[in-house]
Amino acid sequence: MKLFAISKDIIGKKEISLVLPIGITIRMLREKILEMYPALDSLSNQFVLAVNHKIVTEDTMINHRDEIALLPPVSGG
Repeated sequence: MKLFAISKDIIGKKEISLVLPIGITIRMLREKILEMYPALDSLSNQFVLAVNHKIVTEDTMINHRDEIALLPPVSGG
């Protein structure tokens, strides 16, 4: 999973590898990420997850070899 901006700063890496069970959804992945990295909790309602360069819904199933990215809230002016 690729990380960007503040999520990368909080975790201290630009990419993490996860072993996920078959049939996991984006919602389940979000819960797993927050369990593994509780420091991201302050962003939990603001970050979105993208699969293969597309923002997806919470019910989207993740397939083997999908590229997942955690996209933090956009800031700036």
